[in-house]
Amino acid sequence: MLYPEEQEDDLFAYLPDRSSTATESHLWSPHRIGPRFAWLDHDHILVVDGPLSERRFDVDTDIQSDTAVLRLREDGHFAGMVHVERSPSDEGVILSNVAVGLSFRRGGLAAIMTWCAFRELLTRQESATFRIRMVRSVKPRATDTEVSNIGVGVIAARLGFRPELPIERLVHEDNVVGIAALPGDKDSPPTVRISLRSYPYALVAMVLSPGTMKPSTDIRPYQQLGRDGRQIQSWLRQGLLLVGEDYCLGESGIERFVNAMATDDEEAVQFRSKVRAL
Repeated sequence: MLYPEEQEDDLFAYLPDRSSTATESHLWSPHRIGPRFAWLDHDHILVVDGPLSERRFDVDTDIQSDTAVLRLREDGHFAGMVHVERSPSDEGVILSNVAVGLSFRRGGLAAIMTWCAFRELLTRQESATFRIRMVRSVKPRATDTEVSNIGVGVIAARLGFRPELPIERLVHEDNVVGIAALPGDKDSPPTVRISLRSYPYALVAMVLSPGTMKPSTDIRPYQQLGRDGRQIQSWLRQGLLLVGEDYCLGESGIERFVNAMATDDEEAVQFRSKVRAL
């Protein structure tokens, strides 16, 4: 399925209200979460844009009652893998691990694999709930100033997932001690650090550009948050802040999720009837 090209947006010029009910018309409005690709047959795909354009990958999917694994290989060599837990069996879908080979990173394979795995399970199951809970190799610290699993967080936002942490309650003005904009570097975008009175005591967030849902490299939105903390609540409701590492699909995100997963109107209706909000 080929979707329209994504366009960069000026965050200050366009702030859509993603909390609105405008999508309740239930019309299929397709959007993609990663680079375009085409199925050559059941087990092979061709990426058609982005850094990996014109590259072909073998797709191997292994679905068991409590797990599902999807792997990509190029010429027999490992390219990527996603691991999904099915809990409860035949209903819960939990993305728990994503791995991409070093030479394939930043090419969109994580988004492609997530889309394929979620879609395969949604097609097979009579109903499904969706979560993203990444396996952690280290214990987070209150002094951390980087967002882990940035790519997976962007995928979650593009699919309409929300953080599992009660973010809006945590960033209530009575619980916020301070807000600081942190500059990025050549390898990572800027962030904003929100110091809290209660656990987890600190949140590090990134601002997403409305059109592409990519982390903004413009420092101005982060500085604006530092000057006016009330904007945090607004941008959270619009799905424009990437916070935390665990996400779930709630009622407000189902339309966006279905629009990303389905490839035609009929399939959108079918998928919408299966997805259960968390």
